[in-house]
Amino acid sequence: MSGFDRYAHTRTIAGVPQASLKPHPGSVTEFPGRAMAETILIVDDDEDIRVVAREALVAQGYSALETGDPQEAIHMATQQRIDLLLTDVIMPIMKGTELADGIQAVSPSTKVLLMSGYQTSAIAGSGRPFMAKPFSIDELARRVRETLDRPSSFARPT
Repeated sequence: MSGFDRYAHTRTIAGVPQASLKPHPGSVTEFPGRAMAETILIVDDDEDIRVVAREALVAQGYSALETGDPQEAIHMATQQRIDLLLTDVIMPIMKGTELADGIQAVSPSTKVLLMSGYQTSAIAGSGRPFMAKPFSIDELARRVRETLDRPSSFARPT
């Protein structure tokens, strides 16, 4: 069973038909004066979740990139500005908290939103925002916006 099938019955992020991924009324205009051109890097070992999250975020006006490889994600962060890292916590190659540390080492202003179907001590100990899986597209959009709007405790003064 694919990740898409696992979540299909709950109408969560991976269960929403792709044709319905359009901006919700008011979602872009809720933040007047904001260009909404922030770049979000999605890292998850489940391709279905990555693709649907990317399409949902693009529909909200963001620039979104995705990969299942944490090392590639770190490389991407050295090549371009990443405003937000949206990462799964439990992945086979590297924990999401370790990836967040690596991304912020090369891009200190990047904010982080962790996501997982499991609650682990690494999540609580990281002090970073967390979103439980499965989640809805509305929750994804809200949590991404909240995280982007929050002052970063990891950012260096410019």
